[in-house]
Amino acid sequence: MSGEAGKPRGVYRGAAVAVGLTWVLRAIGLVSVFILARLLTPSDFGVVGLAMTAVALVETFSYLGMKQALLRMDRLERDYYDTAWTIQIVMFALLALVLFAIAGPAAAFFAEPRVEPVIYALSLRFLMLGLMNIGVVEFERDFAFGRDLKMKGTARIVSFFVTVGLALWLRSYWALVAGMIVQSLLLTILSYTMQPYRPRLSLARRAELLGVSLWIFVGVVAQTIYSQVERIVIGRTADTGTVGAFSVSKDVSNILTQEIAMALNRVTFVTTARSGAFSEQGERISRSLGGYAMMAAPMGLGLAAVAEFFIRVFLGDQWGAAVPLVAPIAVATALMAVFRLIASSLQAGGHERASGLVSLAGLAGMLAAVIAVADAGGSPLRIAQTGLGVSIATLLLGLFVMAYYARHSIVQFVVAVVRPFFAATIMYFAVRALPGLSPSPLLELVWRATVGAALYGVMLWVLWFVSGRPKSSESELFRVARKFARLG
Repeated sequence: MSGEAGKPRGVYRGAAVAVGLTWVLRAIGLVSVFILARLLTPSDFGVVGLAMTAVALVETFSYLGMKQALLRMDRLERDYYDTAWTIQIVMFALLALVLFAIAGPAAAFFAEPRVEPVIYALSLRFLMLGLMNIGVVEFERDFAFGRDLKMKGTARIVSFFVTVGLALWLRSYWALVAGMIVQSLLLTILSYTMQPYRPRLSLARRAELLGVSLWIFVGVVAQTIYSQVERIVIGRTADTGTVGAFSVSKDVSNILTQEIAMALNRVTFVTTARSGAFSEQGERISRSLGGYAMMAAPMGLGLAAVAEFFIRVFLGDQWGAAVPLVAPIAVATALMAVFRLIASSLQAGGHERASGLVSLAGLAGMLAAVIAVADAGGSPLRIAQTGLGVSIATLLLGLFVMAYYARHSIVQFVVAVVRPFFAATIMYFAVRALPGLSPSPLLELVWRATVGAALYGVMLWVLWFVSGRPKSSESELFRVARKFARLG
């Protein structure tokens, strides 16, 4: 393994590469959504969205935490990799069979027969992903995120052209299905062409790996189901067009918030695991929380502020039903992006049980609240707003648990997160209050986004200054900004 992994410079370089390349991948994802939204109908997206809900629920059981267990170990022998790969193959093969078996019942549950053949087709992805080379874990252990994201980027770009080409030809939701299958196939092939490790079948280390990964598995399952609860309930009570609007709103919000945070989580996990006792990392964790919040908050609340113009410009007028849904969904995904950092840090610090339990608590709250609202006849908007409320409560619970195990001030953790979200909230209301300057939705989007970004930066500085200019993620940001200003 590379010696760079333990050096701060390697960490920062890895983080920069991870975020930069993830932005490129997400840009491709956004362009794909924007193009396909104009070629296909909300009903098309609704069919695939319902199918993916079933797929996601089954796929949660593939997250046994093998990768995290490998990342937490200082030195690894070949048996550990081979055992993890063998367990991965067995698990994905079993899940492919499970998904195939539930295709009919899932279609009946959603009262949408078109879902059944889609689920049959998507079960093929599990067989492909199960064969992925476990050696790519080395990319993260060595902070070589560029190699990992190049692999994923190649698969994403090829699948993008396949999906758009098929959409132009078929004008059917099958273009989306084919694109996902092609992407999974390419990922598996590239994992062997870009990583020389060749795994072998073995179960020699199964007890050690499964012992570490159980609570990581519980936490990931809880978080995944949490993200699907609203879609499941709406899929049961609304038509496919409404489900499509909800799904696209959630997908766009995830691309701009949670998926960027997930790239940083990969760096944070390894850094936390190798930084000594978790109870001595409070200051570093506080800066990480603030840094995540500084990115997620303006993305979530910024998208919420310009939702009407964003939808009209990039998706088209046929997606008008998605406009009111974007605001609560975008803010909720931004909050949960920060929560994922908490869960991941607890896992890396050896507190995977606490991470799993707090994720389960969030899931229980989401289930209870959303089902209660749906039973009372709540609309999709009301369900989305309920999800936002639960996300706030879940994040606060996570902060308290993090503070307890880090032996650090809960106030400092809360303030580190609240400052960016408060600045973004002020930006949200200010942008919403801006007068219309042009009948062009593109010009309205551009000037509102520009004003919003500038205002967010100013408010972030004001709140940091009023707080006494603490040593925090904001201070690091402003230090870097001053350095670049002097260079300019």
